[in-house]
Amino acid sequence: MNRCKKIAISVCVFLTALNVVACGQATADEVVNTDEPFTRQQESSVQTVEGTDLAIKEDETANADESSGNQQESSMQTIESKNLETEEDKTIDAEEFNAQTGENIDTEMTAEELLDLFINGSISAISSGDSAFYITDLDMDSGEWDSYSIGERVDLDNDGENELIICGPYGGIYLDARDDGVYEFAAGEGTGYMLSYVVYNGATWIMYSSRMHAEYELFHMEKFEGADNLVAEIDFSSELIDENNIESGMKYTLNGTEISYDEFEELAGKICATEIYTTK
Repeated sequence: MNRCKKIAISVCVFLTALNVVACGQATADEVVNTDEPFTRQQESSVQTVEGTDLAIKEDETANADESSGNQQESSMQTIESKNLETEEDKTIDAEEFNAQTGENIDTEMTAEELLDLFINGSISAISSGDSAFYITDLDMDSGEWDSYSIGERVDLDNDGENELIICGPYGGIYLDARDDGVYEFAAGEGTGYMLSYVVYNGATWIMYSSRMHAEYELFHMEKFEGADNLVAEIDFSSELIDENNIESGMKYTLNGTEISYDEFEELAGKICATEIYTTK
């Protein structure tokens, strides 16, 4: 009996041990099976993360390229805009310059300004023969008998504006400024046509004279009201009745009419008392 119990107990212990072993293997298999999906899940997560990172990088690269393209395009547009603005500014500046230049051209310069320009050598003067000359074409201030020098500014044509006297041989040259230019108003033409000016009856007169000989004196006067507007002339003279006979006596005339010696002396004295010589 006791032997049978021992056998039964041994059988129970063996079976229990088998169950324990079987349960252990099942648990291990479950652990292994459980770990494998987790590992795969980790691998899938890593792949997902890597894919996401790659997609993000691709998006970032695309966005960077697009941003760079947009930036380049924006820079080009900015440069083009600046170039356009620069061209517009240049155009505006040119138009303003032309407008200002046009205004300067359209604005008539004063007589004094024009005469200054001639003296400075910036512009020429038009002679009576329509040829032009600069002040540098004249022999200025050399001290020679035929040299020229800058004289006074006097209203020689009674228009309210001064003319410029260039003192020189035979009375020099008188210059008038008008119509944005400088013009020769009067000039000496040798010993028989010496230039000077006088003040007579409240006006200024240009006078040409020849008085190289005691037997012959000729005076011609011109009164202007503006350089191109001659309003009066006076001629008076004294000369031999017979130029070949010094004993023939003297003849005195005023504007072609014979006058007495006293009348001539009075007229000549009154006029010549105010005469201004402009030879030097």
